[in-house]
Amino acid sequence: MVVDTLRSIKAALKDRGDVYLLDDSTKPEIVGALKTLCEQMGVKYVHREDGRGFKAGALNYGLSLIGDRYKFLAIFDADQRPLNGFFEEALAHLQDLRVAFVQIPPLYSDTRSEVAKAVRYQQEPFLRNIMRGRTFRSAFFLGSGAVFRVKVLKEVGGFVENVITEDVATSIKIHERGYTSLYVDAPLIWHGEAPLDVVAYRIQQNRWSFGYFQSLGMMLKSKLSLAQFFDYFTGFLYWFKKGTLTLFELLGPVVYLMLGAAFIVIDPLIYALANGPYMLVSIAIFISTVKHAEYGVEGFLYHQAVEYLAFPAIFSAFLAWLLQRKKPFRVTPKKTGKKNKAVTSPLPYSSNPYALSGYGDLLSLLRNGPPRGGGYHCQYILGTLSSLLHRRRHSYGAGPYTGEEPLVAGSQPLL
Repeated sequence: MVVDTLRSIKAALKDRGDVYLLDDSTKPEIVGALKTLCEQMGVKYVHREDGRGFKAGALNYGLSLIGDRYKFLAIFDADQRPLNGFFEEALAHLQDLRVAFVQIPPLYSDTRSEVAKAVRYQQEPFLRNIMRGRTFRSAFFLGSGAVFRVKVLKEVGGFVENVITEDVATSIKIHERGYTSLYVDAPLIWHGEAPLDVVAYRIQQNRWSFGYFQSLGMMLKSKLSLAQFFDYFTGFLYWFKKGTLTLFELLGPVVYLMLGAAFIVIDPLIYALANGPYMLVSIAIFISTVKHAEYGVEGFLYHQAVEYLAFPAIFSAFLAWLLQRKKPFRVTPKKTGKKNKAVTSPLPYSSNPYALSGYGDLLSLLRNGPPRGGGYHCQYILGTLSSLLHRRRHSYGAGPYTGEEPLVAGSQPLL
């Protein structure tokens, strides 16, 4: 996996920068194999012994080594491979000095299992609608496929190490400084590996939700604009809904059947007549908003089902956060059974293996439609209201990259 990713990055860079492989491996045989591989491929190998700060720590360590030689940094997970045109697209938008980073979405192309297929469907409304809506205001780093301005990263003190989802936390620090970010929904990354079974999926969702719960304190203390705060806070509400509120949804029927205690008493016919049309129309509208992706009724059903599978992991993350318990950084298992890896390289711009998301103007939200149920409905509403206050027209035509600034790209195996 790492070999193919490194080849893809080098091909996309076209000799315009350097590639670094950041490795936290603890097994000597793995360290030796990766070091030999990097020597053969002309990649700079960086190894840490302590593993402090997990992924964010590895990225900060790599950032400290490049000094002032590069203006941009790109990051890639080991299973996310950039295509030709990736860097040209990202660098074109970074000509605007207000843009701190450009995020290009990941792609789950390996969907051999039913769980992996459902996970890809789950991501479609988020990547196609929500992230597009947040661009130019609060599009956040998704952990892979982003190109950062090195100066800005150093200005905010690097990647946040005390939050398990450093992508969201670091994005908050960048946005409260007044910088903006851009989400470019272009097919410029391929071969992403989605979790193939329920165990791997729950590990992923547990880590993502726990990190977002951890970020709540940063949101409340930050100097984000009101619109940006709403954007981030609705993400917190999504995880809260899928964890804590889902518990009450599931307990309701159980309590009624076992104890005869009803939460609501209403004539079934009246309920069906009042709620049925609303549900059908809502589902139809929601599906239609994702028509530009392979979603449809099948995608909707897979999407809703897999989120219930994630409920135990999200709820346990909420309890751990509430009780202030520390959780280890658990990488999502891949098909090979090996731990995940990421790639980073310093160039006049840099490549990062994490993705980001963002909100746009009102027209973008209305054109793409509401994302999905629960917290995402809230996110859509709040995003629309805040857009009424901050409606702006943005141009995506940033022009070609002139090639005058140095680039860095890298790969980081988190073993």
